[in-house]
Amino acid sequence: MSAAKDALTQMEQLRWVLGGLLESNDLHSVFPIRVMLSDKFAKTNPKPYFVSQTGPPLHSQNLLILPAGSRVPLDQIGAILLNDNTPRMPEEVESGLLQLLGTIQARGSHVSWGGAPAYPDLAWARMQLFATKFDYSTSFHIFLTNVRSVGIPSAERNTFGKDPKIIESEVAANVATRNWQPVSVPGRPLDPKRDFGEHSLDATAAAVYLADAEVDSNPKAAQTVYEAAVKEGGATTALGFEGLARVALLEKENPKPLLDKAIGQNATSASVYFEAADGVPDTQAIPLLKKAAQLSPFWAAPLAAQAKLVRDPKDKIELLKNATRLDPRGTEYWIQLAEVQGEAGQGSASQGSWIRAEDSTSTEAERARVHQLRMDSEKARLDAAMEAERRDREAPHLADERAERSEAARIQAAERRANTAVDAAAGGNKPENVVPWSDVVPKKKLSGKLVKVDCLGSDARISVLDRTGTTVLLLLKNVSESGLSCGVPSRVARVSLTYSAEPDDRFGTAGNVTELETH
Repeated sequence: MSAAKDALTQMEQLRWVLGGLLESNDLHSVFPIRVMLSDKFAKTNPKPYFVSQTGPPLHSQNLLILPAGSRVPLDQIGAILLNDNTPRMPEEVESGLLQLLGTIQARGSHVSWGGAPAYPDLAWARMQLFATKFDYSTSFHIFLTNVRSVGIPSAERNTFGKDPKIIESEVAANVATRNWQPVSVPGRPLDPKRDFGEHSLDATAAAVYLADAEVDSNPKAAQTVYEAAVKEGGATTALGFEGLARVALLEKENPKPLLDKAIGQNATSASVYFEAADGVPDTQAIPLLKKAAQLSPFWAAPLAAQAKLVRDPKDKIELLKNATRLDPRGTEYWIQLAEVQGEAGQGSASQGSWIRAEDSTSTEAERARVHQLRMDSEKARLDAAMEAERRDREAPHLADERAERSEAARIQAAERRANTAVDAAAGGNKPENVVPWSDVVPKKKLSGKLVKVDCLGSDARISVLDRTGTTVLLLLKNVSESGLSCGVPSRVARVSLTYSAEPDDRFGTAGNVTELETH
């Protein structure tokens, strides 16, 4: 029991010290951090690494198995707390800070840090210098706030008021000393005997957790443990079904029936409900995702998944805002939020979310990908705005064109009725060898600059400036076949054409274009 209380002391003091640096009174983890001391498991897996379980077997925990009396890897716990509580910092800062946290030593309320790490490097030496040298340690927490937005050199200058080159020379000297002495750091007032109670863990549950840690490497052995938990019944039944779902997944089988059985046994793991929501109708998925969010209120994934299913843009935005608040490092959540805000006409908010998406990335390649998505989104937004402006600008003109087409159609219909009546009154056969009117109308040629194209439905009235400076208006049938666009040409366009000299007072044109060539 003393080994367990010592492990809890180290972990709680890490949380306290890191909380002071991050100016947070209550750092949390999205999923519980469970450390089990077991000599049995150490024989098969001597490397003390956390097994993070956010998918099947779905026990929604960060699990670590250690031999009794061994030191807890505080750097790994620090990584969980950093990831779950802060926006992303430069990789060099985070790696050095985690090495520094790994050196914490706690005996009750007495805490120290800054001793020699396993693998010292410049990143470690920088954080160790800031934590142990009085000139820097009092402002260390300010540096960690500044570095998130301005980078290491600017954060050093702004925080400590010194030339970054001088500070970095101290860092280089520090890593070369190879003689790092720990210093005291304020810890939480703590008495392990008084503040940590003693609780028993059901033997079957303990066996399930041990199986969880090795299910990927030995699924058959883990399956036996899970089946025993189901057979025993009671509180461990749901845990057994969750484990069997993991085994099913590893064996390329459908885990859904086992997830449903775990839910039927009142599973308390948020991931069970999250995974069960995948692939079912929205009306079933949303309640499952809400249950997952209720069981793990610090988990952003169920909120983002709900945002994909709801229809109201306001609901989508609210869900995604909460998701990014819970997980400021969730790049895809920021991208989703930026896109939904853009579609809802919130251009300024969308740009802010795109910037946060870029800042949340962990690699330069990922940052470049998000930046390109941002540029594509901005171009699409500007194109849509320009198109809307064009439609608004042309709306009155199009209304006039529709009125003109309607009037022209009315006149043509009246002419057809009149011609029909004349033909009927005249009687007899129609004359033969009639010369078409188009052969009688004189043809003219014209070359000049195309000034404007006024679309009239399928036809258009074009304005051509000839060599004498005179603007000639002509009627062009089936404008879409000519390749011309409505409005004023964006570049100088010259045309050569032939037209029949048939003036039309209604459209104000001098004739109808019969041949057209653009240059």
